[in-house]
Amino acid sequence: MEGEALPKPLLSRLSQAADEVARHSEVRVITHYDADGISCAGIISTVLIREGKRFQLTMVKSLEDETVKELGKEAKLLIMADMGSGNLSTLEALDAKVIVLDHHQPLGDSEKIVHINPHLFSIDGMTGGCAGAMCMVFALAVDEDNWDMLPIAFAGIVGDRQHIRGLSGINKYLLDNGMAKKVVELRPGSLIPEGRLSEGLTECVEPYLIGVSGSMEGAMSLLREAGISEDATLGQLNDNERRKLNSLIALQLLSQGCTTSAMQELIADRYYFPAWQVFADDLAQLFNACGRTDQEGIGVSLALRDRSAQQSAERLRKDYRNAIIEGMRHVLKDGVATKQNIQFFYSKNPSLSGVLGGITMQFVGDCDKPTIVLSLHADKTRISSRASFRILEKGVDLSLALREAAAAVGGTGGGHAVASGATIPKGKEEEFLQKVDAIIGEQKAKKASLAAT
Repeated sequence: MEGEALPKPLLSRLSQAADEVARHSEVRVITHYDADGISCAGIISTVLIREGKRFQLTMVKSLEDETVKELGKEAKLLIMADMGSGNLSTLEALDAKVIVLDHHQPLGDSEKIVHINPHLFSIDGMTGGCAGAMCMVFALAVDEDNWDMLPIAFAGIVGDRQHIRGLSGINKYLLDNGMAKKVVELRPGSLIPEGRLSEGLTECVEPYLIGVSGSMEGAMSLLREAGISEDATLGQLNDNERRKLNSLIALQLLSQGCTTSAMQELIADRYYFPAWQVFADDLAQLFNACGRTDQEGIGVSLALRDRSAQQSAERLRKDYRNAIIEGMRHVLKDGVATKQNIQFFYSKNPSLSGVLGGITMQFVGDCDKPTIVLSLHADKTRISSRASFRILEKGVDLSLALREAAAAVGGTGGGHAVASGATIPKGKEEEFLQKVDAIIGEQKAKKASLAAT
């Protein structure tokens, strides 16, 4: 493994993790269920299969201490990915040897657990190393020949949106070495969807185009305005047609309140993997659709190159996109409420809350305010939140804000500065929103004060 670009303490822990895998014949694996979590599950499963290990895999939506105790009680070796850094004391109490491959902000470190998290090595886990990337360097520590799993790792990187301002840290290490080994190629991004344009525009949710996304009639109208055949594909367009359609999409987004910086993120470089004949963002969408529709197993099968899983995942992606478009119709119909420092709305589907919040903030809402999405349940309310790097530059940290606000009303919260979640008692929604609004206001005021000095 070419390790000069990675910190030596990180390489040491990766080596420890590889040694633990070599010592055990049976392994218990627990990962998160989203695109990054499925990326982790696919990489770890492939490693264990190649090493001839027996293993059991479980993907979960959240990790409570009781879940840790139950799932890890009979394990000899437990590998936890895309979670675990917030449960170190509970994991230390298990009889099992434990490996944690996480990227969320840890509360501390552990001498008992093989704790592998970029934050421990001065790398930002929000931008410089997702859990899939951590699992990838773990796979390379086990066997240098595991570079062929790089597409799975990049699905996690893109799924966690760590690519939108360029790669750094461990992610860049993987890109640089992957390009040198000709595993990955860079391709230019575009506002225009791939394939048949009428279908691509109708199904498009990033960017979300009001009157076009979810509407074949709207997509056809946009193509006619651009002077493009309704049956055309992206590959058939000449330079003038590309420019015309690109300009019309950009104008539509600007009229919706989308910023030029958000549009720049959409046309960032794409990562293409010739051996798999897949773009990382396409694979990430398939993984995400599997996870968000409670079909994580199909996502893992896809990562393991099960051809039958491809068609199933494509169907799930179509259904998931349709659900997002329907969800956005409700957001536009019901409207987005605002406070001084936040905007918020309620969602009936908690699995869609995060993505609806992100789309609303980027393309149809107030791009200068973090978006809070609430989903009511029998006795609790789940919260998802999204910000942008532009908002973070003003001093906002959603992880801290949601953790503090949730604790103030008897709940729990945390995550990343740019995307975080919480669970609060039902009936405490308004108190929670007021608290979050105040905290974010304080964060912005503090940053402004520091900038003025």
